[in-house]
Amino acid sequence: MPARKIATAPDVALQRHLRIGVRLPEWATGFVFRVFEGLIDFQRSHGAYVEMHFDQPSGGDLPAAPIDEHWQGDGLLVFRYTAAEAAEWKERKIAVVNLSTEFPGEDPDFPRVTMDNVRVGRMAVEHLASLGLRDFAYVHESTRRYSLERLEAFEAAVPEVGGRFHRIDVPVASYPLAVRPKRIERCISVPLASLPKPCGIFCKDDIMAVWVMRVLKTLGLRCPEEMPVLGVSDDIVFCHTTTPAMSSISYPGRRIGRAAAELLHRMMNGEKIPPRHRVTVPPAGLARRESTGRVILSDPVVTRALDHLRENIVQKGISVDALARRTGVSRELLRQRFHAALGRSPKEEIERLRCLRVCDYLHRTTYTLESIAEECGFSGPDDVCRFIKRMTGKTPGKIRAEAKS
Repeated sequence: MPARKIATAPDVALQRHLRIGVRLPEWATGFVFRVFEGLIDFQRSHGAYVEMHFDQPSGGDLPAAPIDEHWQGDGLLVFRYTAAEAAEWKERKIAVVNLSTEFPGEDPDFPRVTMDNVRVGRMAVEHLASLGLRDFAYVHESTRRYSLERLEAFEAAVPEVGGRFHRIDVPVASYPLAVRPKRIERCISVPLASLPKPCGIFCKDDIMAVWVMRVLKTLGLRCPEEMPVLGVSDDIVFCHTTTPAMSSISYPGRRIGRAAAELLHRMMNGEKIPPRHRVTVPPAGLARRESTGRVILSDPVVTRALDHLRENIVQKGISVDALARRTGVSRELLRQRFHAALGRSPKEEIERLRCLRVCDYLHRTTYTLESIAEECGFSGPDDVCRFIKRMTGKTPGKIRAEAKS
């Protein structure tokens, strides 16, 4: 009887070996390199036949292997490209997925996988409005599509929270590199000084937020007390080297990397994807730091109450009555002032802040639910689960899993 043949890995054996080039901008290393986590997820799930190429800077220790119009391979994942590169890649029938909202011509040359900029704009308004603000400014780079998408969503959401919208335009890409820093500073100084106080400032990205925080300091305007500042991308370098540390909407690099690799894989295997096709991935959350912390509102009673809450929110048993005594007003007057300033009751604000604190632990630590319950004044893990489910509609496990995606 002939020996039976055992198929060890027929799918992998039959797969064509694919070479994928990955090109990311050096100026975005603090956030866009999260894309590699998603690419690795994809590579592990598809076996060794997917080969990734990346021109990693090595200080000259490794030979340069630029990924440009001359690159040879099956597919490319690139963060922006030139018209000349697009023409060459099309000529050689290389599959390409663009990881940026931007493209050189009037129409996209390749499908895109990007962060959902509409959700980014709306999330920014939600966060700044939660601070009790009524004035909202957007610092816009008028030469970039991604900034326009965020601007339009932000501007549309401001009236929904009863706010007033302000706009500052900075045509960064039109400035020559040699004078760009001076031109940016000059462009934003007067508009920033003219904004009402307090005003929440949402910047088109973290780099612009760094500029805004520097200029505010030279103008003698306090961040966050008078001008809370919010960026986009949650770049680990930019966000932690500002004073105060910068709040930022997080770039979902891992999910973008995985989605882009899967789309490129379909294209390399013959599926026709139209150039206008776009996959948008929701932000990975919002990293709250000191730049959107304490705000001095027009109502001193509400400002004092919020200061007390932020310092003591983990205290077990904090109540509206105790908060009213602390601020020297009656419970009813406190309720009226909270509704006038924030559009919500003191009890709702207490629960909102407790929810933010718990979610922060879920996002940024590996604490067990038992430890979180102890830190945040809950009776136990079941109490934490019920509270978070009621406040967010999600379980703590779901929130923690989304933060890792």
